[in-house]
Amino acid sequence: MLTLIDIIKAILFVGIPVGAFSFLMTYFSYQKGYLSTDFEIQEVFKKKNNIETTLSKKNKKELVFFHSKWITFGGGFYGLIALLTFIIIELLQLLNFWLNITGWQDIVALFTVDTVIAMIIDSILNMIKAAIWFTYWPDKLNTDNYLAWILIAYIGYRLAGKYAKAYSIAQKSKSEQSV
Repeated sequence: MLTLIDIIKAILFVGIPVGAFSFLMTYFSYQKGYLSTDFEIQEVFKKKNNIETTLSKKNKKELVFFHSKWITFGGGFYGLIALLTFIIIELLQLLNFWLNITGWQDIVALFTVDTVIAMIIDSILNMIKAAIWFTYWPDKLNTDNYLAWILIAYIGYRLAGKYAKAYSIAQKSKSEQSV
C-alpha cells in the first residue's frame, strides 16, 4: 500500500531532482533557441510531429553536450532520466575513485594505456546502464512502490517543463519591455 511516507520520499528523492534537472534542460533549450515557446516540450519528441526544432538527432552535433546526450538517449522523459542516470553513475564512480586514493601511485596509474582503455569501456557500460535506467534504479531505491516513484518523476518532469516555458516567456517579455 502506498503510504504518505512513500509519497514524500518519492517527491524528495526523485520528484524534485528530476524536476530541477528537467527545468534546467528545458529552460536552456529555450534560451539557446533549440526550442520555440510556441510548443510544449512533450510535443517536440513525439515520433510523428511537424515541429521544426534544432533539438533533434539530425542537429545533434550543433547542441551543447548535455542536450546532445539528452537526444542520444531519445529525448523526452525517457532520455532525460537516462541522461540523469548517466551523470549520477559517472559522478559516483569519480567520487569513489577520489575517496579511495591511497597515494601518488593511484594518480600516476590514471595515465597508463590500460587505465584509459578501461575508463572508455566503463563509460560505454555506464551509457548502457543509463539507457536501461528502469533496470538500474530498482536496486538503488528502497521502495516497494517503484512505479509510483516513476509517476512522481514524470510529474516533476512535466511540471518543470511547463514552468521553464512560462519562465522563458516571462523573461522574454520582460526584456522586450525594458528595451
